[in-house]
Order: sequence, then structure tokens, then C-alpha cells
Amino acid sequence: MAILSEQGGERPISGFVALLVTMGCGAINDNLLRGALLLSVAPGGLWGDDLGKGGTGWVTTMLYVPFILLLGITGQMADRYPKRRVIVWTRVVEIGLAGGVTVALATQSLPMTCVFFVLLAAQSAFFSPAKYGSVPELVSDRNLSRANGVLSMLTNMAIILGVAAAGVLLEVGPVFLGLIMVAVATVSLVSSLFIPAGCAADPSLRVSARTFTAHVRVLRRMWGTPLIHATAAWCWFYAIGSLVITIVPLWRERMELSDAAAGAMLAAPGIGIGVGGLIAGLGSGDRIRAVLIPIGAAGMTVTFVLLGVMEPAYVPVLVLLVACGIFAGFYVLPVLAMLQHLPVTTFRARTVGTANFATYLAMAASAILFGVAAPVVGGEPGPWFLGCAVAMGCVLVLSLVRRRVMQAGACPASFASVGGDP
Repeated sequence: MAILSEQGGERPISGFVALLVTMGCGAINDNLLRGALLLSVAPGGLWGDDLGKGGTGWVTTMLYVPFILLLGITGQMADRYPKRRVIVWTRVVEIGLAGGVTVALATQSLPMTCVFFVLLAAQSAFFSPAKYGSVPELVSDRNLSRANGVLSMLTNMAIILGVAAAGVLLEVGPVFLGLIMVAVATVSLVSSLFIPAGCAADPSLRVSARTFTAHVRVLRRMWGTPLIHATAAWCWFYAIGSLVITIVPLWRERMELSDAAAGAMLAAPGIGIGVGGLIAGLGSGDRIRAVLIPIGAAGMTVTFVLLGVMEPAYVPVLVLLVACGIFAGFYVLPVLAMLQHLPVTTFRARTVGTANFATYLAMAASAILFGVAAPVVGGEPGPWFLGCAVAMGCVLVLSLVRRRVMQAGACPASFASVGGDP
């Protein structure tokens, strides 16, 4: 079984499957611990009073800071060294970190758990540019939208499984959650060994420790191209999405939810994103459909308004969160495809790394905003969802204003049109 290349050659699908398994396991582990911390610091949780009303915002900030500090280096490393090598070594490190998480949860130490949470995020910062940059190397250009649809579905299903399982495993016992993380990390390492070995994209690249300078250089190359608009769309979307994940646990105390029920609610948007991404990917065929971006933004705006004004009840909220996720899948799939398609091969991983850096800055800003404002604004989800609706409404307007630019970026003639340093 193979995925045909544009030139008529073949690329075995086994390498892409191995990457999917590796990515999925990484997503499960990241979200097992993230979900456990979000539920534990929310009102009514194990550490419900330790971080105050804005606790979920501070947990989210801890996740993003390592990405902000490291992605400038890790994007360069994914171009400088073979991506498979980077992926395998991050899997080895993850096994050790999962063991540390197990000890921290066994002692019920919030500070120690947070330290390993930050270290796990740092490991993911090395993994991220390499895994996303590997996709175009494993599938043909004409199959990239389909591959991203499958990737989106399976990755988000893994996120769903991690977040939902976090609530269930917390009820079984925190130590058991840690042991599951060790097992998942081991599976991830084994699967990474089946990713085809490849050459470094740019072995002569000098990796600079001046991370912010590296990002500035990449942004300068993006400027004036559709890449900068795709990056902006990517950032704004994830800033709002991060805020949603921070808000959802606030319903736990209001609805008197168990850990498992609250975990299912956290997972609901991910279910929708997986479904929406799959529909968008398969429906796009061998093209990038930029028209899906304003459609997705409009759908998310409407669902945020409904979540903000309705009287909260478990099933209706769950349904709306899934619907919101479906529209999010429509929005994000063409944006991701453009980020992968527009740069030349030797510039691709750095592009993804810088786009992710900007995204994590935006997500950290929204998390810090919540952490600071929650004690003042209050912990009711309704007003926060209305704020998300206003923000996504702005995204909708901008996506319509920039539709010609985005359509140009989705055109095959623009593929591999943005190069690295002259």
C-alpha cells in the first residue's frame, strides 16, 4: 500500500502510519497530565485552592512558556539534523519524564508535578517542528491535505483520549495515571523507530542559540507572502482555543461534575476538531480549500455566543462544544496545509517552528489574561465565552478581508515559493 507522489513514484504508507502512532502517543501523554492538572486545580479538585480562581490559566501558561523559549532552536535543529533522529531522542526523554510524573503524583506534590509538566512541555517543543516537518517528506504533495485530515483526526482523537482518560484515571488513582504515561511513552518510542530514516534538510545550517533573532529572520522571510497571513490566522485561532480549554473546567463545580464527566467535557472540542478536520481533509481532495477558513470562523462565533448566553446543562453544553470543534477543524486544516506547502523544503521546519512560537506567545497571552482577570471578572464561563465570540468574530472579519491573499496561498503555483535566508 503506498501514497503516490506527484512524479508518479511511490512512498510507502508505513512511515506515515508510524509517525501518526508516535504523534498520537505524544498527544495522549501531554493531555493526560494537562487534563489531570486542569481538573485538579479547578474549584472542587485535589488542589482546588492552591492556585486561586485563575489556576487553570496558570497551568496553561506553564505548558506554553517552554515552547516560547525553545522553538527558535528546535525549529532550526529539525532542519539541521535528520527529523527521525530528533523524534526518537525526544521519545527516550519522555519515558524518563513520565517516570518523574509518577513519583510526583504518588507524593501528591503540586510543585513537583508542575516541574515535570514544564519539562514534558520542553520535550514536546523539540518534538513539534520535527513531527510536522516530517509529514511532507512522508506523503506526496497532492495527498498533503488528505494526510493532514487524517493527522488532524487521529491527533485530536489522541488528545480526546488523554483528556477524557485523565478524569477517569484520577478517580482510579493518580499513581496509575503516571504508570499509564510511562507505558504510552514506551509505545511512542517503539513506533518512532519505524519512521523511515532520512537526510537532514539543511545539514550546513548553523544553529543559533539566539532564538528570538532566529524567529525574526524567519518572519522577515515570511513577510509580504501568504505565509505571514496563515501564521496570523493560526495564532489567533489557538489563542482563543486555549482560552476555551481554560474556561471549560469552570463548569465542574457549577454542574457538580465528577472527574470523569468533567474530563469528557474537556475532550468534547477535540472530538469535534477530529471530525471537522477529517471532513475538511477528505472534502478538499488534492487541493487546499481556503474558503473553509471563514466558514469555520463563522461557525465558532455562533457556538461561542450560544455557550455564553444559555443556561448551562451538561448534554447541551457537550453538544455545542463538539459543534464548535467541528467548525474549528474546518478552519485550521487549510491553514496548516499552507504552512507546510508554501516554504521550500530547507525552510519548512523553521517556518513551522516560528509559526508555533508565535502561536504559543498568543496562547500564553490568553492564559495569562485569564489568570490575572479571573479573580476580578469571576469564574462564570458565560462572560468568558462571549468574549471568545467577540474575538472569533474579529477573526471572521479578517478572514473575509484577506480572502484573496489566502486563496493565492492555497493555489498550487504558490507551493515552495518562500525560501530561507538569501
